Amino acid sequence: MKVIKGAGLLLAAGLLAWRALVTNLADYYAGQGTSEAAVGALRWRGDQPAALYQRGMALAASEPVESERLLRAAARADPTDALVYLALAELWVKAGRQVAAARLVEIADALGPLRSLALARSAEFWLGQERPDRALAHWRMLLRTRPGTAVHLFPLLLRLAEAPATQPLLQPLLADPPEWWDSFFAHAAAKAARPETVVSLYQNRNRRGTLPSVDEQRAYLDRLWKENRWLEAYLAWLNGLDERRTWALGNVYNGSFEAPVTHMGFDWRMSAPRGTTVETVETYGARGGKALHVGFSGERVHFQHVSQYLFLDAGRYRLQGRGRPDGLQAERGLRWRVRCVGAVGALLAESESFVGSDEWRSFAVDFTVPDRECPAQLLRLELDGRVDLDFEAQGGVWFDDLAVVRQN
Repeated sequence: MKVIKGAGLLLAAGLLAWRALVTNLADYYAGQGTSEAAVGALRWRGDQPAALYQRGMALAASEPVESERLLRAAARADPTDALVYLALAELWVKAGRQVAAARLVEIADALGPLRSLALARSAEFWLGQERPDRALAHWRMLLRTRPGTAVHLFPLLLRLAEAPATQPLLQPLLADPPEWWDSFFAHAAAKAARPETVVSLYQNRNRRGTLPSVDEQRAYLDRLWKENRWLEAYLAWLNGLDERRTWALGNVYNGSFEAPVTHMGFDWRMSAPRGTTVETVETYGARGGKALHVGFSGERVHFQHVSQYLFLDAGRYRLQGRGRPDGLQAERGLRWRVRCVGAVGALLAESESFVGSDEWRSFAVDFTVPDRECPAQLLRLELDGRVDLDFEAQGGVWFDDLAVVRQN
């Protein structure tokens, strides 16, 4: 009796060991994630759920009937896998069973709301079923948990924003913008087919009494610039100024160079190409403390790298300011110029040339803004020249108290 009992125990242990081996081998092959490996997994274990799903997906296009059989078997083997229901739903949609497919996707949504692949496939299904509201709910979760999906989802969101029928779906996002909203807005500002879409997104955002962020305002202004919508651009920039910056307002903003330079909107835009220095720093004789300093190291440079857009009505004006050349060696010197912005770019004003060394001195030049083809203007400091040698400069120059004053 003891011998028989012992043999039975050995047999049971062997069967358990064999079953564990079969299961492990099936799971191993299924874990490879390929159709060929799935076939190997099913040889070891015919009800391995991952292998059934993989094999069913591989046959979906060529053998839909067999694919459905395998996917049904996968659902029986693991009723909790949302991807199986989504795969079956795709087959049923192609077979014209939309209502039944929608029920399967609703099951998948309940099972796998946080699985990225399930969210993406479910969103694609609902979008195909003309349910962009459900697709948007999944996209919001994906963008929160998988920021890298933005490259694929932002164009889809923009389609919703540009279609009048689906624009209202974005209202909850405008009322309570998620963390990724600024990135989406930058995408929309650059890619939207209609500028009205960008204007709507910008103006309808709930900022809870705060000013637009620098990135948001920059993206918006860049699009308005591109569309030559100068009045809207000026008002948007103006409304984005905080109290600390409004004191510097004038026909030339921050003409004293005391405020920080933002390089945006109707503020100064400054950069320093190779061989130059561009800065706003303290110096003697500056009435507020700081002044603009531009320095040259002797290299050849077509310097036009200090500028500001102006928004002047038609009429007569005077450009004025103070300058101090500081050992500036340049064939034709530096000049301030005002031009119309646009295809023509007509020159409106040109200051005297600054070169050599001198104490602070005032300068002024009168000009007229025409009532046509000059919706905005550009004030720019330029190294004057006609031939290449004219653009070799060394030394520096200082400017302060830049202003454009209307003349009666």
